[in-house]
Amino acid sequence: MKSEAYVIWIVTFTTMLGIGLIAPILSFYAKTLGANNFQVALIFSIFMIARTITQIPAGHLSDIYGKKLFLTLGTFFYGLTTFFYNFVSNIFELLIVRFFTGVFSAFVTPIAGSYISAIAPKEKMGQYMGFFNSAIGMGFGVGPIIGGFLAEHFSIKAPFYFCGFLGILASILSYFKLRDIKFKNKSRGINLKLYLKNKKFLIPFIFNTVILMGNSSVIVFLTIYAYRFGIGLDGSGFLIAFTNIISALLQRKLGSLYDKYGLNIIIVGLLLVSLGFFYLSLADNFYKIMLSLILQAIGSSLISTSLMSYVANLIPIERRGEGLGLFTTSLNFGFMFGSLFFGAIANVIGIGEMYKVVSLFSLIMGFSLFKILKS
Repeated sequence: MKSEAYVIWIVTFTTMLGIGLIAPILSFYAKTLGANNFQVALIFSIFMIARTITQIPAGHLSDIYGKKLFLTLGTFFYGLTTFFYNFVSNIFELLIVRFFTGVFSAFVTPIAGSYISAIAPKEKMGQYMGFFNSAIGMGFGVGPIIGGFLAEHFSIKAPFYFCGFLGILASILSYFKLRDIKFKNKSRGINLKLYLKNKKFLIPFIFNTVILMGNSSVIVFLTIYAYRFGIGLDGSGFLIAFTNIISALLQRKLGSLYDKYGLNIIIVGLLLVSLGFFYLSLADNFYKIMLSLILQAIGSSLISTSLMSYVANLIPIERRGEGLGLFTTSLNFGFMFGSLFFGAIANVIGIGEMYKVVSLFSLIMGFSLFKILKS
């Protein structure tokens, strides 16, 4: 593993640690401002809308002007805008702050991923992308433990201050420890048709969107769902943390499975995701919820790492910032559409029954898209 991969891992981990800090308390914080279930979903969705608008041009420009510049500025301004969560007094102000944190977060993970893909040997792409994704999972895993603890024992606003600090720390690390990577593209414009007309790109993009739609239902509603079983903010934070840490520790191995078995390994991931969500709908205590989330997290990681590795090998190296910037908008679309779609369903049938719908949706859509991709 090249030394730059470890630096990117630390920068990504630090940034995702900050994002993970907010995860277990943002929906609860929104509720204190008077938000209903749909408004909670909207607060999460606007973050993804902002990322979608920003990350394709940011990825494209990073290919030309350098990835280090965008990683340094993105982490700094993400940290800075996160401080403003503490000064909102209504839902509208929370939406504004959420939008700008989304804009600057788009400068980080997609570009860090394209950095990794640029230095990875082609025959080890799965291993490198799994290693990179482990930073996301580990940061998002450890973050909720700290966020839940700070909110429970200090103040619900304390995690936002700590998250802001971590963003600025990641910026400093990027500036001093990363070498720059940029390419002299002859075609300076963004060429989305290059990707969207290619079924080998488009089907994995839609597939990843579907899987992340399911993931959004956990991020948005788990804290509220778990609370009915007597699980507090720190408990919810631990649940999210533990499952993400387990997934992160397995990411490099999961990437190696793709290198060995190819896309066929996705079938195992689909079965785990569907089973995890169905069991979550039946869970009524801490340990049952934990088991369901572990199944879902491992399955989801197996699918996403395989799809991202597959796509990265398709994209010319000088366009990977742009290409992976576009591909990772599947995360934004997944969380945006998933939180709104499943949020609307939860308002009608309840959160528990909504997870049954997520299980069925993931299974049917996943197998259909896998069949198309293989053909």
